[in-house]
Amino acid sequence: MKKLFCVFTVSLLVGCGSSDPIGTLKAGTTIVGNKDFPLLGSARGGHLFDSFCEGKPDDAVLPPDPRSLVQPGVNAGKAVYFNAHWRTCRAGAYPTTCGEQRAHVERGRALIGGSGAIGAGHQFGGSNPDSGYATDAATYNNLWQQWGLMARPGNFDQLVEERYGLPLAPTRNPYPLPGEDPNATDGGSGQLPTALTQLHNADGSWNGKLGVTCSVCHSGQVGTPGSGLGPGTIYGTNSIHDFIPFFRELGNSNIGFSVASLSRARGTGNITNFQLFALVEGGDQTTYRGLDPRLLVAPSTGTEDAPVWWNTGHRTLKFFDGGLPMDASRIELSWYYPGAPMAQTEAAHAYVLANEQDSTSWLASLKAPEYPLPVDTGLAEAGAILFHAKDLWAESGNAQAQKPAGGNGSCASCHGAYSPRFVNDPAFLDDPALEGIAAYVVPIDLIGSDSRRLDGNNDAVVASSRNSWFAYRDVPECGNQNDPVLRGERPLGYLAPPLYGVWATAPYFHNGSVPNVAEVLNPAERQPIWRRASKPAQVGVVMGFDTDLVRAYDSEKMGWKYEAVVCGSPTLPLIECDPLDPSAEPLAQTVLSALYANGGVLWNLANLPVLTNEQIEQRKIYNTHLYSQSNTGHDFTSVLNEVERRAIIEYLKTL
Repeated sequence: MKKLFCVFTVSLLVGCGSSDPIGTLKAGTTIVGNKDFPLLGSARGGHLFDSFCEGKPDDAVLPPDPRSLVQPGVNAGKAVYFNAHWRTCRAGAYPTTCGEQRAHVERGRALIGGSGAIGAGHQFGGSNPDSGYATDAATYNNLWQQWGLMARPGNFDQLVEERYGLPLAPTRNPYPLPGEDPNATDGGSGQLPTALTQLHNADGSWNGKLGVTCSVCHSGQVGTPGSGLGPGTIYGTNSIHDFIPFFRELGNSNIGFSVASLSRARGTGNITNFQLFALVEGGDQTTYRGLDPRLLVAPSTGTEDAPVWWNTGHRTLKFFDGGLPMDASRIELSWYYPGAPMAQTEAAHAYVLANEQDSTSWLASLKAPEYPLPVDTGLAEAGAILFHAKDLWAESGNAQAQKPAGGNGSCASCHGAYSPRFVNDPAFLDDPALEGIAAYVVPIDLIGSDSRRLDGNNDAVVASSRNSWFAYRDVPECGNQNDPVLRGERPLGYLAPPLYGVWATAPYFHNGSVPNVAEVLNPAERQPIWRRASKPAQVGVVMGFDTDLVRAYDSEKMGWKYEAVVCGSPTLPLIECDPLDPSAEPLAQTVLSALYANGGVLWNLANLPVLTNEQIEQRKIYNTHLYSQSNTGHDFTSVLNEVERRAIIEYLKTL
């Protein structure tokens, strides 16, 4: 049947089956949309393979991966702009049928999800039953002794969750309580957080040792299912962790992760890519290359907020700076790399190669949680139109600002198209299969956000990445995508993320510096120093961030409630702010920034150990004056008026 398209202006929306419920959207914007499709609707992330296979037999043949369509020349002249093209790194390694895909996803669920599954991976131990980084259950059971308590509390598991910001697993994740035999109690009566998994012996029996999983950095909590407003614990969303006290108090080989600080604020980490690879591969016996000493003086990439997993199936590149192709999946298992950071062998490589498709299939299969609160549908429909069609550079406010090299100047131009009405409009996408794919590395001069993440990849890092097995030294085109040899004329910048489930991913920006979407869209509202709300206090116990959607979530601004912290308050040293000019970076931080920018290792080592409850509490303060924690950028959305911002926020809740 011939498709019907509807051309209209914002002032004439009624003619296309929608309406302007707020009456203040500016007229004159020409919209082209396929009226056979609704304005609202979302795939909620995940991957096409999994939705395609629903209800199909195991021998059903999989379609092409939609991300592979993002090749040079795709979407030329269309409303959505792509400059981050797909690269095939593992030719011949992909599933071809629904049965193969399902098997990969299930093995990946055990490997990455953990929760006591046989085959679960754990810190630098692969899926082996032992690791120098594993902790015995007795040590874990006695953590309360380091909290200053007089006896093991009855709610010990919940207090572990609070103190360290490690949500309890949503399914059974057992460990043996004091005096329990794990093999007589099906693993034990305790419940571990997602960050830990009990290991199994080669014969499948429990061994009472606890390994650290990827979820120590990559799982969070949104809502509390007990209140009826979930989803609760989520794999692969913004973290709420504070692994500095966790690793210190867990002890043994993990102590190094608290001595060499990997974060300055709760919920963030120093999640570098190629610098990290070099450390993990420092004793690589397969190449006999040692650690390049120049990496120790490369600029620190500083504070980062881990991106969500459920959008991996809609990205062509990974990392905030698009540093590797999404198909370069070895790095996904670097935390489980057997033997790191000591000598690595071909056996360690073989473990990664044997498991990487399982890992990437499960990660890409995850879906974003649905927004659980009421949505104003009429307002959201207006927001869908604004999101996909409003040219932010058409008004005087951005007349002198740099504009994207392609696209229609809308939010969708950078972040991808989601509304079925626009996804199925050939003026937006070459193929509807490109729905939700975001493949635009936005130049740093355009996005304007903190550049420290980019500065960290200097010439020494680029040179080192060419020798990295994790960076595909054997497949050069799949190496460091910011290497000038591969990047070509594309400017350095940050990859605009897909926005499925964006409501559940606060705080925002690559460094977690903005607590809600309203302030992303309106930079004038941003606070220089802020502290997210904690759960109601218990005497003598550190409580984690409050994730209750009634008590702590701001549905109008779409993000977490917070309090602005006044410079000069007792909890904030004067070295971190200037009470005479709260908007200015204090002199001490200017000096420190210069040091960190010329000796990244100092950022990790030049800090006081986190030893007291007061120090743990202070790490809940986000100070944008500190190195790598600026909340600048995304200024081009300042041209939106209050009504337009409200409409776009309401629409984003539906993704």
